[in-house]
Amino acid sequence: MRHFALLALLASSAFAAEEAVPTHLKVKASFTRLDKEGKSEIYAEPTVITVDGKKTTIRVGSDDEGVIFTVTPKVNKDGTLTLDADVESREAPPAPAVTPTNPGAPQVPRPKSNLPFFHGVLTKDKLFSIEDASGKRQWVPLGRRIDGWTLKSYDEKREALTLSRLGQSVELVLHKGVILETPETLVSRAKTSVIVMPGSKAVMSGSNGRTITLETEILDVTK
Repeated sequence: MRHFALLALLASSAFAAEEAVPTHLKVKASFTRLDKEGKSEIYAEPTVITVDGKKTTIRVGSDDEGVIFTVTPKVNKDGTLTLDADVESREAPPAPAVTPTNPGAPQVPRPKSNLPFFHGVLTKDKLFSIEDASGKRQWVPLGRRIDGWTLKSYDEKREALTLSRLGQSVELVLHKGVILETPETLVSRAKTSVIVMPGSKAVMSGSNGRTITLETEILDVTK
């Protein structure tokens, strides 16, 4: 009798161990954004395998411009799924623009000169807003040549840019007296929780017309 009782106990323990195997889930995420014509387009469709109650992270894009999507799927007693999601969107900042000291003041015509004009500086990236003889303004680094003049060095304290050409050296003083800093990457975060049936789709809205569609399937790992 003791022998049969021991066998029954071992069988019960083995059965309990099998029951303890966590439920495996397959999560497919479709990332959608607006194209140049304003139409929706899918630009990424990653798929991950996780287990019931475990957080999983999906990354799309780069650290500077992309999406970090975290989802925790949970199986409910009624067979539905609860999806707890956290979306972090990162977007590159807009192109810098030179702001006049007095925006309301009329623009003063540029005096005639054979030298470029020095309009602004991004001190962090060491880029300089230079206007050439044709009136074209562009951001350039040290070493670039404009109208035959080479940008050699910059004195931050005096806001003076040194140029050289054919052995001649000149200094340009910052024309508008504005020093710009590069704006940081724009970051937005959102949390949401939805309840769906396995195989059904759940749509989550993002920034700038972007959406994330989730489709979760319960896997049978016993086969």
